[in-house]
Amino acid sequence: MIGIGVGKRGAAARAAPRAEHARLGPHDANAVTAVDPFYAGADSLFVRAYDAFYRSEPPQIAGDVAFYAKLAHASGGRVLELACGTGRVTLALAERGFDITGIDVSEGMLTMARRKAAACPDAVRDRLTLVHQDMTRLDLPARFGFAFVPFRSFQHLLTIELQRAALAATKRHLVPDGRLALHLFDPRLDLLSGAATLPAEISGADPATGHRFVGEILRTRFDHLAQIRRDVWRYRELNSTRTVVADETREMALRWTYRHELRHLLELCGFAVEAEYGNFVDGPPAYGEELIVVARSKPSS
Repeated sequence: MIGIGVGKRGAAARAAPRAEHARLGPHDANAVTAVDPFYAGADSLFVRAYDAFYRSEPPQIAGDVAFYAKLAHASGGRVLELACGTGRVTLALAERGFDITGIDVSEGMLTMARRKAAACPDAVRDRLTLVHQDMTRLDLPARFGFAFVPFRSFQHLLTIELQRAALAATKRHLVPDGRLALHLFDPRLDLLSGAATLPAEISGADPATGHRFVGEILRTRFDHLAQIRRDVWRYRELNSTRTVVADETREMALRWTYRHELRHLLELCGFAVEAEYGNFVDGPPAYGEELIVVARSKPSS
């Protein structure tokens, strides 16, 4: 869900019963979020802009869909995507034949995902379940062979306690020896100290309306003790004549996690790290690149 990374290539972070296509819209009324609600609101400017920013070609994170598909195939069984957002990866995996459940704490994001799913063939929708839940309070009736948290969304969990709660909940929903993949950014210290700046803005267009969305960071503050970066974003929507039709400001908070810290956290939560990568084409870990970790659920003692 996160649309900003603090790595070299970073841009300026939920199985339901299979009743007839109602599976696309289960809602947990008790899904009180532990995550910063940046993307709240079914038709908010922030949700619509997010979908425009990250549906474009080439994708912001090249190769992630193929990477998750390979792991899902190797792991077998159902697939669980935590923080599925507007369904960019979820729908792509369903189209590739995987039985996938996507959960998200933002009803606005899920609304957008459901709209896109409604346009898919029946065979794709039959493999897809979308559920409104918080990953730290995950409660689903199924178990999965593979789970993943894409696009740095794990970093919306701002404390170690929330991170551990999410990992514990995920482990409970994995089959024995099930796999988990996490995508974060490998922290660049210059970007976390204010010595360097991120790209000035990001933009994307809605293919249906032709409207262009622009996001820019107005100011940033750091809590280095808690490892939290807070960016105040300004989002604007421009029509075909470049007139601004919507303009809103909201703060996004994310927590950075160091590579060895993440490995230790996974081990504490009952996972054995199998592999680490610096990109989605199996490149080795590298400072300031992507931080991708694949771990296997260990038997409970």
